[in-house]
Order: sequence, then C-alpha cells, then structure tokens
Amino acid sequence: MEFRLSTEQELFKRMVREFCEKNVEPRSREMDDKEEGIPDELIKGLADLGVFGIMIPEKYGGSAPEGEEMTYANIAVQELGRAEMSMALPVYTLLCLGWGFLITKYGTEQLKEEVLPRVAAGEYFTGIATTEPGGGSDIANIQTSGMYKDGKFIVNGEKVYISGVLESIEQRDGGHITLIRTDPEAGHRGFTFVFIPAKLPGISYSTFDDIGRMALSTGSLVYKDVEVPEYYMLGEMNRGFYLNMEGFNLARILVAAACVGMTEKALEISRDYVKQRVLFGRPLAKFEGISFEIAEDHAKLEQLKLYLQYTAWAADTLYKEPDFISHRDLSRMVSICKMEAPMLGAEITQRCMTHLGAFSYTKECPLGRGLRGIMSYVVGAEGGYHIQKLIIAREYIGDEAVPYR
Repeated sequence: MEFRLSTEQELFKRMVREFCEKNVEPRSREMDDKEEGIPDELIKGLADLGVFGIMIPEKYGGSAPEGEEMTYANIAVQELGRAEMSMALPVYTLLCLGWGFLITKYGTEQLKEEVLPRVAAGEYFTGIATTEPGGGSDIANIQTSGMYKDGKFIVNGEKVYISGVLESIEQRDGGHITLIRTDPEAGHRGFTFVFIPAKLPGISYSTFDDIGRMALSTGSLVYKDVEVPEYYMLGEMNRGFYLNMEGFNLARILVAAACVGMTEKALEISRDYVKQRVLFGRPLAKFEGISFEIAEDHAKLEQLKLYLQYTAWAADTLYKEPDFISHRDLSRMVSICKMEAPMLGAEITQRCMTHLGAFSYTKECPLGRGLRGIMSYVVGAEGGYHIQKLIIAREYIGDEAVPYR
C-alpha cells in the first residue's frame, strides 16, 4: 500500500501551486470585492496547465491520466482552495471537472465532441441543475418534465440555487446536466439525465444575492418548452436517477477537496500569526489555549485529508475494477468526506479568526471570505450536512435507518 503521491502527481501539485501563488492568490480579494466573475486570464492559465482537461481523454482535447482522474482532480482543487479561499474559483473548477467527467463516461459521441474540447480549453462551463423550488435532496420528487417527441425532449420546469448561471450565459458559454421526469408513473425510475446548453431558446434566468463565493453566480433557470436534442442525453432513457447519484459522488469528493484546501490555508495563516504576535511579552503560540487548539485542528485536518485521498483513489479504482467496491460503499465513503470537510473547515476557520483577533474581521484578512465560502457547503450545496448523515446511516446501518422506506 502506497500513501505517497507519485512523482508525476507531485510535479503536477507543485505546478498548480506555483501558478496559484503567483496568479490566483494575489487577486483573490479583488475577485471577492468586485463581484465581476472569475477573470478570464485565470481560467485560461489553468486550462493551459491542463487543469480543466484532467478528467477528459486526449481524444477530446484533455490530458486525463487514465485511472487517476479523481486523484489528480483532488490535488488540483485542494490547491485552488488554498489560493482562492472564497471558494469561487475552486467551485467553478470542480463543477467542470466532476460533471464533465460524467459526460465523458455517459455522453453520446456527438455531445462529447461538441462540449469536452471546449471544457478542456477553459471556454465552456459545465454544471449541475437538479434543485427545484420544492427541494433539492429529495431527488425522487423532482417535477421538471421532459416529454420525448420526434427525437427531442420538450423540457418544462424550474431549477434554483444553480451555480454558474451567468458564467454559462453572459460571461462565457456553457450548460448544465439536468434531471428531468420522462415517465411520470415510474417514480425514481422515470428520470432521464440530459445536458442542456444554457443558451437554448426558451430558457430564462435570474440570480440570487449570495453572502459568499462572490465571483461565482448562483441563480435560477426556467425552462419553457425547451427543445433538447436526443444526443444531449447521458446514458439511457429513464436511468438518470442513478447517473445523478454517481455524479454526486464525484462532485462531493471535489467539494471536500476544496474545503480541505481552504481550511489548510486558514490554519497555516493562524499558525504563522501566533508565532510572531506578541502578548504579555511572549508569542501567542506560548499560550496552550491557542497552541493546543491549533494542534488539535491540525490533527483532525490531517486525518480527513488522508481519508479524502483514499476516497479519491477508491473512486479511480472502482472505474478500473468494478468489483473493487460497490457504488454504495463509495457513497458512504464520499458522504463521510462531504459531511466532515465543510463543517470541520467552518469550525477551524472560526477558531483561526479568534486567534487573529480584530484583524480577522477586516476584508484585508482572507479568513472571512473563506468562512463565507465554505458555509455554502455546510448548508446545502451538493447535499447538506444532515443529508450526508442520512446516506452514511443508510449504507452502514441499513434500511432500518432510512425514514423514507
């Protein structure tokens, strides 16, 4: 069993970190303050490094290391989380990576040829649109319809709290993988997964005024008689529910990666500060009330970081060796990461702010924007805190712990 990154993975990590320290971190406050989106030159720079192509085969313009896609994505997103603590750029990237990978696995050849080269080049955003006004985590209750007629799906409905609305319509180009009800009588077996370009006729949109991730838009998408060609379908008709769950597993690994990266940076900021800040004639680090908190938080974060690396490796291995573990086992592992990473990150960041005192309450200090950003994943994005507990209980205890059965 090997716990070290390979030489190639270490080189990739160093390359991304150097780029982020030089180009991303110096602009992180500007991105949060101006609320004008992620600068094009940062997206292009990451694309030139191959970051947006690490989940995409070379055939479609990517640079995917076959069988190591999630491991490399985990590395990249953690580095982005360190550099851009508001989480806007890490979230933009992880959505393109995770949901783009689902297109790679289950999209038609025409869809892959149309979308994936542009994703790899940083020209095209891919996201997920499942949450509706009536709820998000209860996927089986989705109401958006997609009547199939003459080689097209006629889509009607509304999706809310969707990341990347402006990015896919105004700022760049893109679309969202969307779950639609194609057989109203079949329950969760009546959903189909389709990719819907955001500029198709019949789509209207609006945005919400979030408290964090200010350089990444969140909004709603309304579909009114939107005609979606059949080749935009992922997988098989009426099998979309299962692909949606698989996609969440991939995305949640990368969500945890972004949270771990941000938290690691927050803890380093606190560590460096307490070593040089003097109180009562001695550094703050001399006071056990401070240093022991940092020690405990470091220990917890290192444990989570290692388990996350193991989970990303397990996801890679599952695609190479389908009998390695079940998708349900992977769901349990992923939910442990998704449950722990945002909440632990929020708690650690708050403690770090108390170590820095009044300075942490200024915009000059990045901890505040880190806390606002990570809270999006505590409260719900890609599955809320309590939903992860439900998944873990379901897979570890069994159906006896499931309230909807």
